[in-house]
Amino acid sequence: MPLHNENHFYFFEPITGTLLYKNNLNKTTKKQKYEIPKVKSCLDCCTNPYLLQKYSPKLHSSKKHYFLIQYAKSLVWLCKYSFLLGKTFSKLGISCFDTTEEAIHFFRKCFPGAVQNDLCYPRTLFAASTSKLFKDKGVIFIGVFLPSKSMHAWIIEDSKQPDIYDNMWINFQPVAAIY
Repeated sequence: MPLHNENHFYFFEPITGTLLYKNNLNKTTKKQKYEIPKVKSCLDCCTNPYLLQKYSPKLHSSKKHYFLIQYAKSLVWLCKYSFLLGKTFSKLGISCFDTTEEAIHFFRKCFPGAVQNDLCYPRTLFAASTSKLFKDKGVIFIGVFLPSKSMHAWIIEDSKQPDIYDNMWINFQPVAAIY
């Protein structure tokens, strides 16, 4: 998902997970069309975030699942060292939550506090890989906040943003989609 801003062309490198840019030499570059309906509908939600549906709060079980806790910890560790390894490891996830909202709630209980601000990517991978609904209705977006180039990852699932504590995602412009 290339992004044009002022005189720069930004793009996401999928192996290392870095944001690269170059001077925009051709100002008449065509906008990319998205043929995958799921990505297009979720991208439309990012474009108009105030039109998103709200999740209704649910009571979540406080049961601890040893395997899921270890999976979450492993995912955080791998993502810290390699974008690609974290993404590949997340393919091993088991769909045990109905929605990504439940998975995110569980992940936040495993890593409480301000550390969550640095765990957006492993949190979204965990939620996507353990949610039953994500495969059909969800997309992970990785966005950039220009001009600072800071990055953030979030999920749009079924026309909703499932992380009720993530209120900064609307400040980021999508440069990559994982579905």
